[in-house]
Amino acid sequence: MEWDPEVRAKLNKLRELREEASLREQQRTAALRPIGQSMATEIKMVVGDWYTDELGNQTRMIYNAKTIEFEPPYDSLFTRRA
Repeated sequence: MEWDPEVRAKLNKLRELREEASLREQQRTAALRPIGQSMATEIKMVVGDWYTDELGNQTRMIYNAKTIEFEPPYDSLFTRRA
């Protein structure tokens, strides 16, 4: 069975359009996400030593690295790691 040349041309054109659309989608997706970076931003944290809080629980303070200048609220023996 022979395909009608007009139908064959339309099918080829449709295939080309689908391939172009797929390529554009891949490029658009790649452009939105920088190479080597995860989707979430990285937040550097500093974890202090263990100490006893006001209720007698063993705990430790976790600071954002940018806010390390804050003093721990409960324990005067608490030492920060730089």
